[in-house]
Parts: sequence; structure tokens; C-alpha cells
Amino acid sequence: MSEQSRFSDPGYTPARSELDAAVHALIEATDDEATPIERSLARVGVPAASLARQILNEANPASRVRLLRLIARVARENSEPALVEELCARLSDPNANVQRASVIGLGKLSQPGIEDALLDYAAREHALPEQRVLIEALGKIGGPRAAEWLVAQTSQDDFTTRVIERARLMLARTASRPAAAELVCLDIALGKPQTLLWTCREGLESIVAEQVSALGTVEVSPGRICLTNFAGALSEAFIGRSALSVGVQLQLDRGQSGIDAVIDALKRAEILNWMAQSNGCVPRVRLDFIGQGHQRAAVWDLQSRLVRDQLPLIADPTAASWEICVDSSQARLDIVPKRIDDPRFTWRVEELPSASHPTIAAALAHVAGPNPDDVVWDPFVGSGLELIERALLGPYRAIYGTDTDERALTAARANLVAAKVKHVTLYNRDARTAPVRDITLIITNPPLGARLVRDGSLGELMEATLTHGWRVLRPGGRWVWLSPMPARTASIAHHLGFKVECLGLVDVGGLKPELQVLRVPERGPTSTPRSPQKAARKGRIVTRRDG
Repeated sequence: MSEQSRFSDPGYTPARSELDAAVHALIEATDDEATPIERSLARVGVPAASLARQILNEANPASRVRLLRLIARVARENSEPALVEELCARLSDPNANVQRASVIGLGKLSQPGIEDALLDYAAREHALPEQRVLIEALGKIGGPRAAEWLVAQTSQDDFTTRVIERARLMLARTASRPAAAELVCLDIALGKPQTLLWTCREGLESIVAEQVSALGTVEVSPGRICLTNFAGALSEAFIGRSALSVGVQLQLDRGQSGIDAVIDALKRAEILNWMAQSNGCVPRVRLDFIGQGHQRAAVWDLQSRLVRDQLPLIADPTAASWEICVDSSQARLDIVPKRIDDPRFTWRVEELPSASHPTIAAALAHVAGPNPDDVVWDPFVGSGLELIERALLGPYRAIYGTDTDERALTAARANLVAAKVKHVTLYNRDARTAPVRDITLIITNPPLGARLVRDGSLGELMEATLTHGWRVLRPGGRWVWLSPMPARTASIAHHLGFKVECLGLVDVGGLKPELQVLRVPERGPTSTPRSPQKAARKGRIVTRRDG
């Protein structure tokens, strides 16, 4: 592997023995090549930044700029005073580009003494490029002295005037920012009828629509479910257990553009007062322009308009309780509370990195439905989400969960206790051989890991689990899951004797498994299970299910 291709690997971190060569590669690289090298060195941390400091004085101005960017990047993640001191010292560098790099780096830090160093630098004469980055930096990290300095700044240059205004807004926003995002109360009624919005994973729209049907007739589009003329509280909408979020959808005036359309929609909907009541203070929002990137300039334009029009809203992604998503192509604006106590999953006290999302578990349970005689088994129990969601639906006889990871079983036990689920037994057993019997429902979200795909074991695991499930499910039993190998598992299930229902692909974040329901036929007086020999003629060898 070439040196440059090694840096292009997002996971590559240079070893200590490679640091010297990597730092010199950063100096000698083209601008396009420098970015991945800096990212790799930043992962090393203080040792890489310390080496960069050692060679700063020998480097030319362009190289000093790159080395200072690395030092600043490491300083953001490590409270190392020497790195901040180096950046402050370079404010006196004879090269203006190096000074500018130091100012930009310091503006992204929050250690004591930085404001004083930047204000000392501000006392000197600077060209416009240095003046602008200084204004931006003090707007980000400054305190009362910086605010006083910014108030005194004026410029004949329109762009610099906008930079000054933005810095003042940023400083005011920072000064009033709470330690953490304020919690949104979900029990405040909207009052004026609005369009209620649920978002969900694509493929689960019909399930969410069924879950919220008690509220009225909804309109469904990819990833979205809407209910018009809703005036109640958002807490009522959380009956949609498979929804990712609940909020309000506003329509934008296609005759207006950008921020004007957003401001007009917020005023027209009379929704700002409801947001403030739900927060108990002036709400802070994160603004997102769908399909248009970060749009930082638009965020500041919005904040300027909010101040100018005296509207009670602060654009502040750092401590946002709400998210406002602007989709200009569809002429709509979504207002979604992000800092909430979700009433649906309070039982989730333990999590696993590989666990499925509870909204998916709720969808599987919804499809499975409740049966008071259910004996439920999750072959890949993980943290217990699917079992809990099924238990919350209604009565059952018994619940079993198996997993080969003791950490998963520990998390599942904690969650099941928090959810007050009874008559449950967990085993450390392989799904292919677990000692369960007389099961009426298998509900599971099986492993979707890339490792299983790469080593070729996923197919065998799915096939063997299906075969074992066919043995232990009673006549009339059902199996609900997201299949990572839809065609293969449907074929195997069909040959085993299941009736297969394919309910569509579900987007689970880059992967699209299929929601499948497998049913064991009810046996009449003359019916018999499919024989192993017949299944073998179909290309599969299975063991006959006990009858």
C-alpha cells in the first residue's frame, strides 16, 4: 500500500515510529493530499502535535499554516496548555497567513487566556483578512470584553459589516446559552390546528399509519405520515411507537425564497408562542436545509431576521431543543422537538452498540400482534427490545430469549426488569440449537453485521436458525423478522413448509433487510409436515419438525 493510499483509509492511525515521516508528508503534500494526512495525525493526538511544534521554526510559512491547523485540531480534543501557548505565540509570527491560522485555531477553543490573547492581537493594525477572522474568533469565544470591542467595530466594507453583525449575534447567543438544551414539554396543546407529522424509517410507513389511526385519517409518503387539523398535545401522537420523530409540518410559500419563506411560515402558523410555552423559555433551534449542506450563511441570515423582527427564537445548534428542517423542493418546513423525554421507551435503561432501534422492535411486534396464548422466543435477543415490545402489546403465556453474548443478556435482563415483563427466561444458547419448544411466535431482528457477510457465515446462520425454528414452532405459529438475506430466507422458509409473506424492504441505516412473516400452516387431520427428502429435492436438507 502506498503512503498516500494509507492516509486515505479513514481508519488509519500512524504508529509512533511513523510519526516523523507522516508529519513531513503533511508538509510536502498537495492541498488535496494534506486533509487526510492531517486527519490521521490528529487521531494520534498530543504526540503528533508535539512533533509539529518541534519543527515549526524550521518550516516555511505555508508549512507552518498546516502544522498549526494540526496543533489546533489536537488542542480541541486535548486540554494540553502547551498547544494553546503555541497558538498564542504564533499571533506574533511575521507572516500574516500564519497569524490568521493561529486566530482561526484559537477561535475554536475555550481555554482561559485566549480572549486576552486575541484582544491583545486586536490592538494592532491588521489587513481585512486578519481582521475578519479575528472578529469571527472573538464572536465564538469572547466574553464581556470581546462584546465591548465588537460593539465598537465598524467598517465601510459590506462583507466585513456582515461579519461584525454575525459575531455580535454569536456572542449574544453564547452568553445566554444554557448549560444543556432545555427539555421540551410534550403536554402543551397546539391550540391552533396544525399538520401533525410523524417521520419513520422508509418501509414502516403503513405500520405507523395503523398505530396512529385512532387520531384520524392520515396521508402517507416515503418516510412521512401526516395528519391535518390536529390541535392537541404532541404527547398524544406518541402512540406511533414506530415513528422516529413527532412534530409539526408547515407549508412554505413557493413565491418566496429562503429565509423570507421560513419567517413568513413561522409567523403565519402562530407557532412560536407554543414552542416557547413548551420550552419555558425562548426556544433554541437547529436549522437544516434538506439536500443543501450546512448552509451556515443561511443560519446567520435567519438569526439576523429573528433579531430584527423581534421573534422569540434563537438559531443555536449547540444547545438546540428543536430542529427546523427546510425542504424547499417540497415547499415545507418541519418543526421537530429533539430534547424530549420519549414516553414510549422509558424502560430502555441499557443499550448495546449492535442492538436494533426500539422503533423497529415496535414495528415487528405490531406486525406479530398479540395472542394471549403466545409462547414467544427471540433467538437473537440482544438487549431485549423485541420481547419487551411484544409484552407491552398484551397478554402472553411465556417469553424466552437466547443469545451467545453474555453482555447482551445482562442488558436484556435490566431492560426487561425496567419494563416489568414477567414470565421471561433468558438463556446463553446458540439460536440454532436453543432448547425451546411449543413456541407460537418467533420475533427477532437478526444480526446484520458486515463481518458475518464477509466471512460467509450469515447464510448458514440464517438457514440453520430457520430450520430449528421450523422444528419448535407449533402449528399456526408465526415468525416475524427483518431478513438480511430476503430471497434466500424466503426460499428456505418456503421449502421448509412455511407460508411466506414479504412485506417490503426497511431502511435501517444503509442496509435494507426485508420485513417477512413466516407462518406454520394449521394441520388438518390428514396434513403432514414436509418431509426431509422432499425439502432435499428442493436443494435443502432439513430435519423434520416434531409433530
